[in-house]
Amino acid sequence: MSGKANNRSDQKIVIERTYAASIEDVWELCTTREGIESWWGPEGFSVKVHELDLRAGGQMVYAMTAVDPPQVEFMKQAGMPLTTEARLTYTEIVPGKKIAYT
Repeated sequence: MSGKANNRSDQKIVIERTYAASIEDVWELCTTREGIESWWGPEGFSVKVHELDLRAGGQMVYAMTAVDPPQVEFMKQAGMPLTTEARLTYTEIVPGKKIAYT
């Protein structure tokens, strides 16, 4: 580690996962509204994609909502909203190979 102070722009997280599926099927799940809404987020929450601009500089805007009773109860007890909107900006898209975003 250098003497340089760590800040958010220096940090990087890489997530890799292997699936028993074709790259075409996985790509569709990660790049279409229907695909993303079918799996994105933790169990007990639903996701609605409001914007999906799949290109470097484009954004995905989505809302995640607690829908199962235990998650709804947890969110209420924690004083958190049941729905949270999130926005990510794509930094690199290589069709069939790579999706990078911040």
